[in-house]
Amino acid sequence: MMKSEQLEILISRFSKWADSASGFVAELLSDDSDQKEMISDRLEIFTHRFAKWTGSASGFVAALLSIFVWFVVGLVYGFSQGWERGLTIYIGVITFLMVFLIQRGQNKELSILQVKLNELIAVTKHADNRLINVEDLTEKEISAVQEIHHKIGEEDS
Repeated sequence: MMKSEQLEILISRFSKWADSASGFVAELLSDDSDQKEMISDRLEIFTHRFAKWTGSASGFVAALLSIFVWFVVGLVYGFSQGWERGLTIYIGVITFLMVFLIQRGQNKELSILQVKLNELIAVTKHADNRLINVEDLTEKEISAVQEIHHKIGEEDS
């Protein structure tokens, strides 16, 4: 495949992505609650897939390739201040977005773990059911519960 054909394919894919992104933003700004729920669902799917991809080998290779591209561009422009500013902005934007993506993933995993723990507490015969939804307690209340369980642990041994 010739480079011009590859470039055309890349431009075509980017154009499709840009069209879908602009449609997404237009839907996001609308007042329809059904559309907002649909957008939320799409965003959930996108962030899940993107987080999975960024944690994969291909995500690592893409990051490595982007570093290589920036290095080559730096060689072409003599590592000028403009190149350095562009690199700083690029790294800042990627870092900013990845922080939110990582936080979203951690929140989801924590919620899933909490639901599973609540289920185990609920089905265990002698469990303290007050611990269900313990995540809603304040730090002071959680410390008090920890002290109670620490004392119970000392009494059992």
